[in-house]
Amino acid sequence: MSTAAIGRIVVGYDGSEPADAALERSLGLAARLGSPVEVVTSWRWPITWSTLPVANSWSPLHDAEEIRQQAVDLIERHGPLPVEVTTRSAEGGTPEVLLDAASDAGLLVVGSRGRGGFRGLLLGSVSAACIQHATCPVLVDRGRAATGTDDSGASGAGGAVVVGVDGSPESGRALRFAITLARGLGLPVRTITTWQWPEALNRDEPPFDHWSPEQDALSTASPALDAAEDLIDDDVDVTSDLVEGRPAEVLLDASRDAALLVLGSRGLGGFRGLLVGSVTQECAQHASCPVVVHRS
Repeated sequence: MSTAAIGRIVVGYDGSEPADAALERSLGLAARLGSPVEVVTSWRWPITWSTLPVANSWSPLHDAEEIRQQAVDLIERHGPLPVEVTTRSAEGGTPEVLLDAASDAGLLVVGSRGRGGFRGLLLGSVSAACIQHATCPVLVDRGRAATGTDDSGASGAGGAVVVGVDGSPESGRALRFAITLARGLGLPVRTITTWQWPEALNRDEPPFDHWSPEQDALSTASPALDAAEDLIDDDVDVTSDLVEGRPAEVLLDASRDAALLVLGSRGLGGFRGLLVGSVTQECAQHASCPVVVHRS
């Protein structure tokens, strides 16, 4: 297979159901993208213990190795894969271990919540930390049943890779990543730019006859679309939609039929130094498909 489109995929695995879904997703993506996979399980001694237990008693490393073996069993059930898949256990806090492992990766994949997450928790502390601090794109897999699953590992068979585009540099880079990802997966790309009338304005009496929020949104998004023009060719179909509504609501609605939802870490409204914007956070917590947060 040709050189991987996005590079190595790192998967955080803790034996939970969301982690199983994340690993399954990663294997499907890797097979289509030609990306090697590294599955990482973390462990550490409880910080409340003043002394280590005596020999032959419980150890967190033993637990981690059992969890790692669970990942190995899941991988073997897939049969021969066209890419290299490795597993390892690493000592340390889970976010720190995963962030370090993914420091030179092309994609970090995590479940929406792990073993420590209580039922109903939308986004666990580990996945939240990863989307805020990872130096590579992060895919958050919610593990929900999709309308279909193809061998790309992307939910919603026949769906597009949906990208939120608002003209920010972050959304432009997210779009470039989405096109590269979609080309490898053989999926179309759908960009969505949203617009709204300012609440303080009367729709029937705009302050300027020549101005409209719809045209303003279109002109604002144009630089991001233009920045990705060199990646668009016959190998990938890219369509662009301008949709009225609140950004998070529009994107969440689009996620119902999407294969993946790709977002920049923050948009035009994000102040300097903001790690993850409110729209990205809301989509990562509620989207019906996996969400890729592109950090740049």
